[in-house]
Amino acid sequence: MRDPVADPKFLLRRKIEGHLQAKHPDQWLPLYSQVKFSDIQYKDAWREGLRHDRIMEEVLAIPGIEEKWESAEVEKRVMELVQRP
Repeated sequence: MRDPVADPKFLLRRKIEGHLQAKHPDQWLPLYSQVKFSDIQYKDAWREGLRHDRIMEEVLAIPGIEEKWESAEVEKRVMELVQRP
């Protein structure tokens, strides 16, 4: 469990997810929050968590993501991916 927290990509992902949750709480709720603080069934939360994983893989692959993770460009891209079925 401690290994990922030292990984810069993991830390960046957590920052991006926190930013998204703060700006779009109705559209981005991390798996932990879905399970711990909502009435969402676990299987549905797990499925959404996997979808978040796929979205974040695309986001973290954006060139220069380390510098522009808070940009409108990145936010727009994430919201496009969230809206995609």
